[in-house]
Order: sequence, then C-alpha cells, then structure tokens
Amino acid sequence: MDDPKIMNIMNGMKTLEDHCQLINDVKDESPMQMFYKDKGVFLTGGTGFFGKIIIEKLLRVTEVGQIYLLIRTKKGKDAFARIEDLFNDPVFDKMKQLNPKYRCQITIISGDCSLPGMGISPDERETIMENVNIVLHSAATVRFDEKLKMAIAINVHGTKEIIKLAKEIVNLKAFVHVSTAFAHCNMRHIQEKFYSGTMTGENAFKLSECLDEHTLNTLTPTIIKGYPNTYTFTKVLAENVVQQTAQNLPVTIFRPGIVITTYREPVTGWIDNMYGPCGVIVGIGSGVLRVFTGDMDNKAHIVPVDMCVNALLASAWDIARNKYETPPIYNYVPDEENMVSWRRYMEDGFEYGCDIPMRKSIWYPRFTIVPHMWQYHILCFFYHTLPALIMDFIMVIIGKKPRMMKIYRKIHKLSNVLKYFSSNEFRFDNDNVRSLSSKLDDRDKRLFAFDMRDLDWTNLFRVSLYGLRLYVVKDDPSNIPESIKRYERLKVLHYTTLAVFYSLVAWALYGLIKLIFL
Repeated sequence: MDDPKIMNIMNGMKTLEDHCQLINDVKDESPMQMFYKDKGVFLTGGTGFFGKIIIEKLLRVTEVGQIYLLIRTKKGKDAFARIEDLFNDPVFDKMKQLNPKYRCQITIISGDCSLPGMGISPDERETIMENVNIVLHSAATVRFDEKLKMAIAINVHGTKEIIKLAKEIVNLKAFVHVSTAFAHCNMRHIQEKFYSGTMTGENAFKLSECLDEHTLNTLTPTIIKGYPNTYTFTKVLAENVVQQTAQNLPVTIFRPGIVITTYREPVTGWIDNMYGPCGVIVGIGSGVLRVFTGDMDNKAHIVPVDMCVNALLASAWDIARNKYETPPIYNYVPDEENMVSWRRYMEDGFEYGCDIPMRKSIWYPRFTIVPHMWQYHILCFFYHTLPALIMDFIMVIIGKKPRMMKIYRKIHKLSNVLKYFSSNEFRFDNDNVRSLSSKLDDRDKRLFAFDMRDLDWTNLFRVSLYGLRLYVVKDDPSNIPESIKRYERLKVLHYTTLAVFYSLVAWALYGLIKLIFL
C-alpha cells in the first residue's frame, strides 16, 4: 500500500472523512436541526438508494421525533423482515455508533404505492394523520423499461394517493415530491417550472385502467412519443398530479440529476447499486465493457447522493417557513460554474480505476468511445459479441454453463439506456437551488452542505471508484497490491493476444495476396 497513487486516493478519502467529523462536531443546534427536532416524517422509498441516505441523515444529524417508513412486501419478505436487511447496510454504521437507540425512532407502515390508499390500514393511516409533519415522497419505479401500466400505478397513482393522505394530515409543515431533472428531457433547456405534457396524470391513469396490459404495451411507443422511456414519461405525469391536486399544500418538487455515490457522508464513496454511469465504470474496470457511444463532450449532470439529500431536506425546511404562489421547483444538478463532461468522467474513472484495479476483473480494462451508432455496432461485435461467443463455447466444452452472452445483453441494454442522455446536451436552470443555499446559515452550510459550486470533482471521482470497488464489487482494500499484480499480468496477456491476433491477420492477408497475384 506504499504506492503513491494509492496513497493519494486514500489521503483524499481521509480528508473528506476529517471534514465529515468536523460536521459532526457542531454543538449548537442549527435552524434546520431545530426544524426537524421532534417532527414526524413520513417517507416513501426508504429502502432505496436515495431513501437510505435520507433515513441515515435524519437519524445521525437531527433529533427527528419519528420516521414512518412505508415498506412493501418484496420477494417473499414482509416489511418487518426488510427493515432488518435495511439497517444491516454499512452506510448506517456511523449512525448506529452516534445514535444506538435509533430503532425507537422508526415506525414501519406496511403498504404499497401502487395499491388503492397505498394499502395502508385504517389504524396506521390514523397514526400518520395525527403524528406526521413532513412528507418526503421518493418512492418510484426507476426501471427505464418498466411496463407502462406498472409505471403509472407506482409513479402517477402513487403520487395521487400520497397527496390525498397529505391533505388529511392535521399538522402538515412540508411535502416534498421527488421527481427527476430529466423528467422533461424532450426539451433541451429545462427551467425550474411546471411544463405541460401530452396528457394529464389523471387521464393517463384512466387510460391504464381501461386498457389491458397487452394493449397498453402495444400502444406504449405511441403514448410516450417524445420521451425515451416510461420512467421519464410517468415522472412528467406525476409532476402534473402535484400541480393539479396539491396546490393548497406546502409542497415543493425536487428534481435531482443523475445520482451517484456519496461524496462526504456518512462514508465516502458509498453506493448500493450499479445503475447508470456507475455501472459503466464497473463494466470498464472489470474488463467487460470495451466500447461506448455518445457525445463525450456533453456535460455530465451527475450529483453525489449525500449532497442531493441535503438539498432535499433543505427544501422541506424552506417550504415550511415560506409561502409561495406556486410550488417551488428545484433542479438539483451541477452548477454552471463547476461542471464536467462525460469524457472527463469516463477518462478519470478509467485512470483511477487502474490505480486500484478490481481483483475480479476478467480481462485487462480498455475502452473506446465512438460518436456514431454504426461504429458502435461494428466495435460491439468485435469487442463484445465475438469474444463472448468464444468464451461461452469454451465454457460449454468444459461442461460449465455459458454466461457471457447473457452479461453482454445486459450491458448493451444499459448502454442503450444511457445513450440518449450522453448523446444529447441539456441545459438546466438552478436559480432556486442557489437561492436555497443562500438561506442557510453557516452551521447548516456545514451540516447540510449541498452547493455544487464547492464540489471537488477529482476527489468525488476518486472516492466513487474506491466505493464502487468496496461496496458493489465487494473487493477488500487489503487486496489492492495483489490486484495490481494481477492487472499487470492481464496487461501482458492482453497485448500478447493482440500481437498474436494481428500476426495471424497479417499472415492470412499475405497468403491471400500471394494466392491472387503470384
């Protein structure tokens, strides 16, 4: 571990950890801490990536009264079994040390956003009505290829149901609806305001109720025309539901960009999934993903999840103390004063990934970025499909189950999803986010830091790579020296293979020319 590159990464993480400790040393209660103190918070989507950080932050930094978690049965596990799994995540380790009695602040609400009344029992509904002050609605199906009927049920009808519940809450202070900065990606300049869609959320729900799933699936391309997937389309519909039905509530809409790992807290680089650009970096680092398409000079609207959550919590604090004519909307994306391109994200990720290579990589990591689809398809065949077929053929011969073509189908699916966002340039207004940041006093700017102008992209990329390796790939940091040796062996093997391949090609061409002309 004496390699200077590794030490540089570790020192960067140590600096961020020290900063995080400084935050925890703040003694006097800040305005935002006082706001959340003894409050009842109803949270949907609490078991997801975003929701976990919301829970952790409230339990570690504030004296929140009670968090009411809406949890559905999933994969045979009921809400109570899933809550045990939730708090076993290492992201909660620091919180558990500071707040060992945290379970007393958690109330489980069994339910499902896709069901009428969210499937909440009358008694639990009564509890929410009497004890909740803040509603944070972050539940959504984030699958880009979700069937339209299910996407409408969760993202649109679920929003309608939670607004209905919020209207019954006796002492509601704030309601935050989590959307996405790319909800209106059919436009290239996205402002912090409501937009009209091709249909209303109410009409979309009626349509999904009238048509069977097969018919709706057939009509989906026509219905969502102008949007790349059902996720962004139904997020537009959900915003329309908020606009039409929640005007009398203290409501705000929060639109995060592409959310990646934590930056500073509670631990640097934490993530629990391989969605989006993080999946691309893991694919490259493992030696599996070798070609990607898009305009790499476009801006990457990526944001760290911890800063994103801080901004969300600040938006709830602000709406509780101010009245607005129309619900404020926050585009939480990188500030124009401090932005990076997709090229830098990919190249920095590759560079830092080579410093701390994955022990489980299957080949020497190399990748090529091409701007045109015809180039992408040709290179995919030679770099992905052909090697996968050869490897699967070898697996069959030795009596093992082939799996590389299945892996590459998933990789190509992910690449197609990201292609739309990497190939198009988007511009976002974020004046409301800037204004929100200016309202925080010095203590809250330390406790709930979210100003993207202060972000150090180099450190973020470094800790993100480290976190992906540790939390997603499950590679222990102690094996980095061993992984570097393996990386060097793969490098030799890679270039030896290329030399042999090109020699064979040259030999074949020479033989062909000799046959024709001699």
